[in-house]
Amino acid sequence: MIVLCALGLAWQAAPAAGKLATPRPVAEKPAAVKPVAVSSVPPMAAQAERLRRAGQLDEALKLYRQGVAVAPRWADGWWSVGTLSYLKGQYPACRDALQRYVALETNSSAGLAFLGLCQFETGQFDAALRGLEKAYAMGLPAGDPVTREALYKLAVVQNKSGNFERALQICTGLHREKESIEVVALAGLAALRKPIFPQEMSSDDRELIFKMGRAMMLAADRHAAEAGKLLAELVESYPKAPNVNYAYGAFLIATEADRGLDELRAELKLDPHHLPAQVTLADELLKRGHPAEALTVAEHAAKQAPRNFPARALYGRALVENGQVQPGIVELEQALKLAPDSPQVHFFLASAYGKAGRKEEAARERERFLKLKQTGPALAAPEAK
Repeated sequence: MIVLCALGLAWQAAPAAGKLATPRPVAEKPAAVKPVAVSSVPPMAAQAERLRRAGQLDEALKLYRQGVAVAPRWADGWWSVGTLSYLKGQYPACRDALQRYVALETNSSAGLAFLGLCQFETGQFDAALRGLEKAYAMGLPAGDPVTREALYKLAVVQNKSGNFERALQICTGLHREKESIEVVALAGLAALRKPIFPQEMSSDDRELIFKMGRAMMLAADRHAAEAGKLLAELVESYPKAPNVNYAYGAFLIATEADRGLDELRAELKLDPHHLPAQVTLADELLKRGHPAEALTVAEHAAKQAPRNFPARALYGRALVENGQVQPGIVELEQALKLAPDSPQVHFFLASAYGKAGRKEEAARERERFLKLKQTGPALAAPEAK
């Protein structure tokens, strides 16, 4: 677990735009907290703050609790009760106080992040995931230890939920800021697609997990040769371990596509139902002009996972590329229902409508594609699970 080093009032003032921002000095009045009428600030507030700054946390917490009891709309008081309770390991009390805080300060990313940390500690992982992702989207102060803790816990719950690519993406950002063994281990779990908490690692898997995490971080640092060498060693040392061939194949596909395809096929020999390998393989086969082979793989993936957006989209593309335009349109329309804001599906649907002579619908989808490309989600496909 990453150590939570410090708490500061400046952390309340994370900006509402962007992902990370430069943290403000601790002494600065939090901009995200609305001015409070003097009459609504409890008389013990100043004394409680002096005690907090003097490190007398028990006494300060007692006064803050008295304060919010008499002034339940005192946002700063709820913040202090929540953060001090977190420091003392009183996570249910922290959660309850910060729920009151975010109800008053609806634009506080810091409040949402701290609430997510408390929910993580009380085992409310779904709620923690939603809150931490929302806090990240709103913006958190860069370089702050609380931000790092929040992002690490977000990666942990994303991995536990099976959102491995998202967990790995967060680990990459944390690693670039500062190396840590915890992040390497979590990156290894994500790359190996193990939906477990780090403390649940078995002793038999530790070496593989840490080496895989190290390979992922080398790749993130653009040390491609070292990452590739380590991944090749892992494939040789663990020929039957799930997801090792897939990780190597996904790594190779952009630069050594033939070798990458071999590794993906090797993964599918171990597990014919490995959905990410099927999706990646079908996508590459389409790019390389092998629509018939891509159709076989994509059809298997779509039937295996009918609620999976990338699988349905690839199946639709493969059908269209094999001359089955109308069935392909049906699949792409189903994919669009699963991911209506995906620029990719609008693009491929526009092409399919064009081939079917449906000019007005093709023009509509092209317009939607261009709009989403400018203002919508990135073009990267959602993860295949």
